Amino acid sequence: MEPVSWVFGGGGVGAIAWEIGVLAGLAEEGIRVRADDHLLGTSAGAVVAAQLASGSTLEELFERQRHGVPYEVSKGVSLRMLWTMTFDGLRSGSAAQFGRRIGSAASSLSHDEAGIRRRVIEARLPSHVWGTRDMHLVAVDADSGDHRVFSRADGVPLVDAVMASCAIPLIWPTVTVEGRRYMDGGMRSPVNLDLAPGAGPVVALAATTQWQRWARFNDQCRVIEFRRPLTVITMSKDSRRAQGRNPLNIDAVPAATTAGRDQGRREARRMRTPHS
Repeated sequence: MEPVSWVFGGGGVGAIAWEIGVLAGLAEEGIRVRADDHLLGTSAGAVVAAQLASGSTLEELFERQRHGVPYEVSKGVSLRMLWTMTFDGLRSGSAAQFGRRIGSAASSLSHDEAGIRRRVIEARLPSHVWGTRDMHLVAVDADSGDHRVFSRADGVPLVDAVMASCAIPLIWPTVTVEGRRYMDGGMRSPVNLDLAPGAGPVVALAATTQWQRWARFNDQCRVIEFRRPLTVITMSKDSRRAQGRNPLNIDAVPAATTAGRDQGRREARRMRTPHS
C-alpha cells in the first residue's frame, strides 16, 4: 500500500487554521495522516506540515488553533502588494520570471521585522527539528526566481525553512539561507501540487487556488491525475465566511478552525480513505 502524499497550500493564518480544522474533521471520520505519508507544504502549508511532523497530536494542534494564536502578528494585504503582484504577473511569462521581479520588490522591505517574524515562526512550531517524517517545504529564491524544496537532507534548520516558505513579499522580509535570499513558496504557486512527492495517492488542501496563467491549479491537477489518484479539498463557503476577507487576520483563527473541522467531517463522507 503506497503512502499518501498530503499537499498543504498557502493562504495566511486563516489557511493554517482551516487546514488543521479539516484534518481534525477527517480524522474524526477515520481518515488520518499516517506516519509514513509524505508531506509537502507551501507558505501556511509549510507550517501545517511542520506541525504534523512535530510529534504533537492532531487534537492538540486543533485545540491550539481553536483557542487563538496570540503569538501571531496581524497584518493586512496592502494595495502596493496587490498592485505589484498583479503588474509583475501580467509582465511575466514564467514562474521564475515572476519570482525575479517580485523578489526585486521584496528586497526593498526593511529587515527590522526579521526578529519579530522569527519569534512568530518559532511559536508556531511545537518542535524546531525536522524529525523523521518525509517532509518537503517550498520556497522561492528572491534573486533567481527559481523554487527550492527544503527537506531534512539539506541540513537547513527547520525554523529557517518554514520562515523562508512563509516570507510573503512586501509583508515580511526575505530569509537568507546558505547565502541566498528566499521568499514565500506561494510565489511559484499557492499549492505547488505538481511537486507532490512519492508515487501514491495525493490529497491536497487548498485554501487558495487562483494564480497566474503559468501556474494554474487546474493544470497541476491534470498533471497529477494522469498518474495518481487525486483528492482536492478547497475552502467551502462556510469556511471562507468564517475566515473573512483578510486571511492574515488572527482574530478569525478560532472560527476558521471550527469551520474547517465541520467541513472535514463532510468531506470525509464523500471520499474513500486515501490508503485504500
